[in-house]
Amino acid sequence: MVEANKEIREGIWSWAKFYRKGWDYFAFTMHRISGIVILFYLYLHYIVLSNLLHPGPNGIDYNKIVTSITVGPYDSFLVLDFLLALVIFYHGANGVRLALNEFGIGLNKNKALFIIFEVISMILLGLFDYYALQFAGVKF
Repeated sequence: MVEANKEIREGIWSWAKFYRKGWDYFAFTMHRISGIVILFYLYLHYIVLSNLLHPGPNGIDYNKIVTSITVGPYDSFLVLDFLLALVIFYHGANGVRLALNEFGIGLNKNKALFIIFEVISMILLGLFDYYALQFAGVKF
């Protein structure tokens, strides 16, 4: 009973302790963290778009926001978009696996299902990145 109460008192920091907890705990933690990152991005996206609707006295527009964040010859937005795509593809694949588990599919092969869906999501992420780079004008 004391050990169970100790874990409750650790709070959110106990998510980061993977020692001897297994792959399913890792999948749970990464699903929660990816959900928080997606939620943070949505709020940030909403703030940027709402500023574009009501420009201030400086005449803030999209190009000024992008050029203020972009540093050097490399587009930092492209890197952030790739990281966001990684988070979204992971969260989506794990969400599909969890939905199948709720319907009773793959309960006895949960680890294999996790690996299969994550491999599929990384292949789709690679295709997304390839076409995103082509759209950005990068030549291969």
